[in-house]
Amino acid sequence: MSVTTLKGSVCVVTGASRGIGKGIALELGKAGATVYVTGTSSSAQKYTTDEKAGGTVEETADLISTTTSGKGIAYVCDHSDDAQVKDLFDTIRSQSGRLDILINNAFRIPKSGPDGLFKNFWEEGGIEAWDAMHSVGLRSHYVASSYAVPLMRDSPPSPSGNTPMIGMISSFGGLTYTFNVAYGVGKAGVDRMAKDMAQELRGEGITVCSFWPGVVMTERMKNVVDSGDWDKNVGIPLDNAESPAYTGRAIVNVACDDNKLTKSGNYHVVAELAREYGFFDENGTQPPSIRSLKFLVPAYMLDEKTRNLVPDSIIPDLKLPFWLMAGGRPDEDAKI
Repeated sequence: MSVTTLKGSVCVVTGASRGIGKGIALELGKAGATVYVTGTSSSAQKYTTDEKAGGTVEETADLISTTTSGKGIAYVCDHSDDAQVKDLFDTIRSQSGRLDILINNAFRIPKSGPDGLFKNFWEEGGIEAWDAMHSVGLRSHYVASSYAVPLMRDSPPSPSGNTPMIGMISSFGGLTYTFNVAYGVGKAGVDRMAKDMAQELRGEGITVCSFWPGVVMTERMKNVVDSGDWDKNVGIPLDNAESPAYTGRAIVNVACDDNKLTKSGNYHVVAELAREYGFFDENGTQPPSIRSLKFLVPAYMLDEKTRNLVPDSIIPDLKLPFWLMAGGRPDEDAKI
């Protein structure tokens, strides 16, 4: 597949100053697209939502424009403010006259920071965590999609020949317990939103999908690991971690698939899309799906000493059914 297959396409990636959103925006740029990069962290406004992780919408947009064949446009937008979101899509209509891809990735960390992801729902900050993650991370996806679809419907045919797509960044947390109650309910809502939007968009030629990355080594993730919180609260090895670009490459491949409407309304695991389309992560590997034994056995069934003795090549790439994954992570006592 040509890296310029999205040339002439106009895309929006929400929450793209860092992390998965930044990785997606860069990959869309590499495919030749014009990418509106949204978020609240801004160099121009001297504001960031995460000083440790860094990143601004201007930095991402500049990287797209200077290191890829695409064009990056920074747009400061608080996705909890409906008026700002409406202004975003009005601006895209007046500036670009079209919209081909919307990636709903914006996500608000609780005020307590990443620590808030590991708190039980009845503990201090539990209600604030619910409101933060659901206002920007669930409701925000609904609002952005509501404003995006009329522009997609009014857009002329894409110069690259691709039909429009809305992508929702979700996770296995919508299926099985991950982090805490608020996180899981939010991701389950995102997946159901994609499913039901696909029903209402039948006949419009607009694909709506949820994408499930695995464990992604974002800037925030690196800080969580460095602080010791990952080992304390999760504890699984990170040998199979993905880069943010892996999700971006999944989205580009689906966006350029002439038959992508058959995927509409469903969730799709990034690692499984890599095997379907034949793309690789930045380091040249194909990290396994979280439901693959290649991920699950080292992560949950082997202690560190045993894990170092078992070569990856002897673990089969067999995937557990989703209904079984819904049962939750194995007992710590199951390790050998």
